[in-house]
Amino acid sequence: MLLVVPVVVASCGGAAQGGKQVDNAELERNHQLWRESGIVNYRMTVDLQKTGHATPMGKFIIEVRDGRAVSVKSATDPRIVPDAERFQSYATLEDIFGIIGGASRRQPEKMDVEYEPKLGYPKRLHLDYKASTMDDELFFQVLEFEKL
Repeated sequence: MLLVVPVVVASCGGAAQGGKQVDNAELERNHQLWRESGIVNYRMTVDLQKTGHATPMGKFIIEVRDGRAVSVKSATDPRIVPDAERFQSYATLEDIFGIIGGASRRQPEKMDVEYEPKLGYPKRLHLDYKASTMDDELFFQVLEFEKL
């Protein structure tokens, strides 16, 4: 069973400037679970949908060794290897934790996070900083996860 993290409505100097934030205590609790797992070698299949140019989109198989991505391939055609520079912000679960923490400080209009309950890693993230703006939305989902 998956744990769904509620989104907290926050105010920043007045209701007109309010945005949504991730519950920082929930983020820290799950990040701590992930660190305590000691997993630094893993393979995951992810679905990454990010609006904007120069951003990879689609399903990818990512292999991480010692906490660093060593391989990123298209899940639909493993011969296709995305540009590593474009993918570097989304290649590890630590990268995704960083995105969540950074987004929390920016108060996005929409931020839904679902964590894997035993290991604490972000299983799904849907982020939209401003609904009326194009090119700022991110959807990330771990479809498969394997400890190596």
